[in-house]
Amino acid sequence: MFSFTNPTTLWFGTFKNRPDAPDPSAVYPPKLYTSYDSNMGLFVTTAWIIVMEGFRHLLEPNLVALMKESMYNATVGDGYRVGGVDGDNLYPIYSNPWYMRVMSATYVGHMMGDANMTFWDNEWARQGIAEFDRFGTLSEHFLSPFTEQFNSATYTGVTLFALSLWGYMPANSTIAGRAADIVATTWESVGNLWNPTLKTLGGPWDRSYGFSMKSYFGILGVQIAGIVGGLDDDSAPLPSPLVGSEHYGDAAIIALVPLVSKFHDRYVSPTVRSKLVRLKGRGHAHFAQAVSPPFDNIAYPRNYTSWTQAGLSVGGIEVDSNVVGGPAINPSQFSPGVILWDAGHSSTGWISHFSTSRSISATASSKSLTISYPPSRAFPSLDTGSSNIMTFLISGFKHVSLGVEFMANSTSMLPGLRLTLSGNVVAQSTRMFEYGNGALNNLLYYNLTYLIPDGLEGVPEIVLAFEKI
Repeated sequence: MFSFTNPTTLWFGTFKNRPDAPDPSAVYPPKLYTSYDSNMGLFVTTAWIIVMEGFRHLLEPNLVALMKESMYNATVGDGYRVGGVDGDNLYPIYSNPWYMRVMSATYVGHMMGDANMTFWDNEWARQGIAEFDRFGTLSEHFLSPFTEQFNSATYTGVTLFALSLWGYMPANSTIAGRAADIVATTWESVGNLWNPTLKTLGGPWDRSYGFSMKSYFGILGVQIAGIVGGLDDDSAPLPSPLVGSEHYGDAAIIALVPLVSKFHDRYVSPTVRSKLVRLKGRGHAHFAQAVSPPFDNIAYPRNYTSWTQAGLSVGGIEVDSNVVGGPAINPSQFSPGVILWDAGHSSTGWISHFSTSRSISATASSKSLTISYPPSRAFPSLDTGSSNIMTFLISGFKHVSLGVEFMANSTSMLPGLRLTLSGNVVAQSTRMFEYGNGALNNLLYYNLTYLIPDGLEGVPEIVLAFEKI
């Protein structure tokens, strides 16, 4: 009743977003992620794999048969999807649905004895693994498997959940031989970007729904709480209270994560577990690379830099893409340059560069975040000039109001942070500052924008120098 059963439609096999919604039609035009969501079928199928393996004996045989039929239809329908065709974005670099696709096809193909599905599950696994291996995952500077959604508290969690299903897969399947390795290496990346003093992932993020994981629900927070605890003393990287928090709908996965932890938690190394709990020394820098074809040119990978210290995280991305807003093509979820810090009163302050350019060089160090708009090298034919603005979104603060004079002389004090701006954009541009004209993931913000003048000499650049106080 709630799944689409017409095999001639692109949405065959997936499930309605709302049980009372009409089918895609002239009155509800077919549009991926609007009137239908093909990822929904993968979420249902991966959850039902767990049911089939652990709870099938509790269900009536006719219900099991209907579930198998739905799982098969959803997996067949997912096979209709090709990145770049019919408006679909399912490429191997879109890691969370890609690995759910791999696990669904591997399990269902084996369960139903479908040789064609089994062929494709191995082929899709090879394609995903090839992206993971592109930069050599076992070196210090490695490519995360989350090439489109690097360092995302939501989508890293989804992909880790999908990979954790490897224990239910046939032993001779391609993904069963590599999933544990991908899990382990991914946690090395998480450990390098995690700030235990802020209880959150430091930036940058290809796609995020918030800034502090204590303020919005990120699936990775559940996995971290399961590994190192924190629920009893409210130190877990989860909102409190959880009910009603931002992005709370994803909390449905809480019931599933412990059930697959036996195939996951053992691959989180003691070193990573230590990093999730405490920060050693005065801080550390990290460098990583990723690439998201077709949005990126593989000859020009994205470079990620970060600095993590007690009470502060800063991160930047050097990206030269053919779209604005990262591979998700969504500037509101793309954070190519970000500073997080302890702003007091149990709150985390944030400054995020809002992208308006396809080519951005954002580099982080222990003292500054540098943002520039260099000419495109990866897609020079699309380069019609840089954006004419540079925008920074800044969190609100408890007990503090920022006035119109903020950064008028290029330096200001924020709760817990001294900030100084420099660079040719600051020196030669018009500054605008306001609050409340829009929301980002339901967060109001201050908007600090510099209008870049025509004829600016050199590459447009702003340097944000900071000092934690």
